[in-house]
Amino acid sequence: MLIVKNISKKKETMKKNNNLNLTNYINWLKERNRTINTIQVYTQALQQFIQQATIDTNSIRIFLKKNITKYQPNTLKIFRQALSSYAKFQKIVIDWDRINGIIPKMSRPFFSTINNEELEELKQVRAERNRKTHQRNNLILDFLFYSGIRVSELVNIKHSDWQGKSLRIHGKGNKVRPVLLPDFLIKYFQPNSPDYLFTNQKKQPLTPLVVRQIIQQRIKKAGWDKPITPHSFRRSFATHLHNKEVQLTTIQRLLGHESIQTTQAYIHNDFDYLYADYSKIFDKEPVKNERNINPYAN
Repeated sequence: MLIVKNISKKKETMKKNNNLNLTNYINWLKERNRTINTIQVYTQALQQFIQQATIDTNSIRIFLKKNITKYQPNTLKIFRQALSSYAKFQKIVIDWDRINGIIPKMSRPFFSTINNEELEELKQVRAERNRKTHQRNNLILDFLFYSGIRVSELVNIKHSDWQGKSLRIHGKGNKVRPVLLPDFLIKYFQPNSPDYLFTNQKKQPLTPLVVRQIIQQRIKKAGWDKPITPHSFRRSFATHLHNKEVQLTTIQRLLGHESIQTTQAYIHNDFDYLYADYSKIFDKEPVKNERNINPYAN
């Protein structure tokens, strides 16, 4: 009876420690300027793993193998990312070479993007009653499309962040980078103002959720059937620059990516674009010989 009580007490202590670590981990992510969405996704993934006593190479292998048939590969990748992040927080060394091959590989999916004409179409849609709100929301669309910034970065822009020739963005991973803007967006900055650039009627900064709702309202009003999110604008920015033959290293710096492989994954020409490129091989009819004889015939 004493043994059972000790085991139960040990489990309870372990549960409390895990909860404590999870709370500290969330604070650790916030200190590194991770987005609210990333924190939520990582903690939800970890809550399924946290019941295990320890986090090490074998426990992660067992966890991922156990869930191969239960979850899609992309979901398993999120689990892996969350566990990798949590291991760094706990300063635990993991042999990822023994783990990476467990998750099935899938071909890269087509993500929806928009072009200049579609941007203008969205801006023409009137989903707001208030004229100033409509203009503000159009400016939000322009900023997302022409800067490639994340929605979490957009809502934190202050007038004072414009510094001479570039916009100072405090982005993911607690990193600061300069972002370039076209002249027609620069004029909206008031360098002497301490306020946020995008605010509601109470002069409070917008939230990422509000921006997502603005975009969804426009998409619905426009009658589009393709999924568009704030991150779609970031992919559109990368794809648009790539199609204009901008160097990949330039796109990488503008997006603030550490890895150029990450930047390549952001370039998403849709199926119609790929097919149009493929169809160029049919621009000229095959040359026929004088007697119209098949040269490959026996």
